[in-house]
Amino acid sequence: MSETPTTDLAPGGIDAAFSVPDSGGAPAAVYMIRGSWAVQYDAASTAPPQRGTTLRELWPKLPAAYLGGIDATCSTDTQRVYFFKGSTCVLYDIARNEPVGGSSPAQIGDRLPGLRNGAPDFTQGVDAGMAASDGTVYLFRGGQFVNYDLDTDEVLEQGTLEKDWANSSYPDSEVYGGVAAAFNHPATRNGYLVAPGGTRHVECDTDPDGHRVTSGTRVLRDRWPYRTFLTVLDGSDGRLWVFDADSGQPIRQTQTGSESGGVVISPDGFRALTTVKGPGGGEGSLSLLDITSGSLRTVGAGVWPYRVAVLPDGSAAYVTNPTTASAHAIDLATGASRSIDGVGPYPDGVVASPGGDHVYIATDGDPVVAVVDTATNTVVRRFGGPMTALCTALTPDGAVLAFGIQSGVNAVAVARTAGAGDPPLVRVGQSPEQLAASPDAAFVFVANRGHEVKVIDVQAVREVDPVRTPRDRTNAVAASPDGEHLFVTSERADSVQKLPVSGGEPVAEFALGAALGNDAFLAVGPAWG
Repeated sequence: MSETPTTDLAPGGIDAAFSVPDSGGAPAAVYMIRGSWAVQYDAASTAPPQRGTTLRELWPKLPAAYLGGIDATCSTDTQRVYFFKGSTCVLYDIARNEPVGGSSPAQIGDRLPGLRNGAPDFTQGVDAGMAASDGTVYLFRGGQFVNYDLDTDEVLEQGTLEKDWANSSYPDSEVYGGVAAAFNHPATRNGYLVAPGGTRHVECDTDPDGHRVTSGTRVLRDRWPYRTFLTVLDGSDGRLWVFDADSGQPIRQTQTGSESGGVVISPDGFRALTTVKGPGGGEGSLSLLDITSGSLRTVGAGVWPYRVAVLPDGSAAYVTNPTTASAHAIDLATGASRSIDGVGPYPDGVVASPGGDHVYIATDGDPVVAVVDTATNTVVRRFGGPMTALCTALTPDGAVLAFGIQSGVNAVAVARTAGAGDPPLVRVGQSPEQLAASPDAAFVFVANRGHEVKVIDVQAVREVDPVRTPRDRTNAVAASPDGEHLFVTSERADSVQKLPVSGGEPVAEFALGAALGNDAFLAVGPAWG
């Protein structure tokens, strides 16, 4: 597995978006596209998307060159939508699921001839487009825009976003220099302009007589929420599965590398990150799987990287290196890696604080937890008493760090991150292998190689009723973002069990198609796709 160049590692957001009105047979919908993947939302709802799949499965009659990704789309006030790639475009009828006027791409200037004289630059490519409230359309290129009449094929207005869409209440909007995507709400004058990068948006008025930005910049998925992904990693051979955590839909399966210590989903929802041991105990790597595109990239991460955590803003990953008593901070925009020394012997579990200002690393030290300042990447203090800490879980409020202790003790320590001294221990029967905190910070769940998931009440610091599992030898656990379900795997199991957090029979089983090894790792996170 080759190391990637140390540039351009940060994933982009969406490439295009469009809406279609109510067709009679289906409600109004919004589609968002990233690479070869698209998701469909009910335009009137704030629920996660109804489905996510490839462009080929959604619109199989698009030109072959378009199925791997497009540059832009532009909705009309009908079910017909323009798809743009380079200097070409296709008009596609979403309801009929077929191209209009032939399946071959046409030059933009041929399909929209009024651009040749009115705005010739737009015939070379379009960044985004959307329907206006009067049935005309807007096209965007860089910081420029045109308002185009599809019936008369003429440019009605041309100008800049910075001047002609400006709102004094939002003088420094991110979209004045250009947009990555745009779409209108099918039933109103409201529109959305997606800022460069494809993850943030502003609202706008789409009326040609009063178009303007009408909000500050917001995170796109706060209004258009993503689905939830579940990642399953075989720690022995590096097989990685990705599922839709709600429906169980298989999204992707790939091979990352061998002898990994864990998997996390990046906060942007686009990537799964795993560690990979280097050959012969040499330099290892961090693997970054782009979930929707399937591309896999790697960066150096020191000798035998093991556990991994990502800062909440997605800017950096932290991996522990047990054999060298160190950790590495990896810039996820550039791939640059920096060694952090002095973390203590045999560093293992690692988690980031909710604010991203600190990273907690479990070690075989005294005190056992090293606190790393992420601004300087240095150890600034320690807490947790003299013991050996392994797997970790931090409550979402950042107040409590739970860590597993084996070595004959088989307990979980419940430590206050602001405290000192020896933390209280809760016995968990067999070996604690993976921990997960509940979204409300009330409980910690423990996979312990037994026939159940142990449950620790964080405030009372005691075990409460466990969650029985269908198979013995549980080795991984993750909690759903709504706190209602647990995902559990067991040694040599060929599936993931989805269990009610209150106990009872599994509500779903996600088939892997092959048995896991002795060690597995789970991660759940909001995702796009």
